Amino acid sequence: MGSKTSSRGKAAEVAAGIALPADCRLGALDTLAPQLREAAGGSAATLDGAAVEKVDGAAMQLLVAFRRAAVAAGGSVSWAGASDVLREASSLLGLDAELDLPAVRPA
Repeated sequence: MGSKTSSRGKAAEVAAGIALPADCRLGALDTLAPQLREAAGGSAATLDGAAVEKVDGAAMQLLVAFRRAAVAAGGSVSWAGASDVLREASSLLGLDAELDLPAVRPA
């Protein structure tokens, strides 16, 4: 029997590593949202938020929605890194549990 994995499923696996832009605000979401939508269908996604210097509520909502969709589809979401700005926004908005950012590493 052949594999029933569609080419769309394979694309989602390949697109699972996503680096968030330094300016992760509403203007960047036109580029970021399609990447997250595609990755949400894969079995695992890794986000890298280490470069984020600016973030707004719209971007934070998108990240929460992405994580929820990925987990609901049976996938997992991990973080390769998270900037202090991203951590602060998550904390201020009460999203630490939702986003499950990585622990702060000592300098």
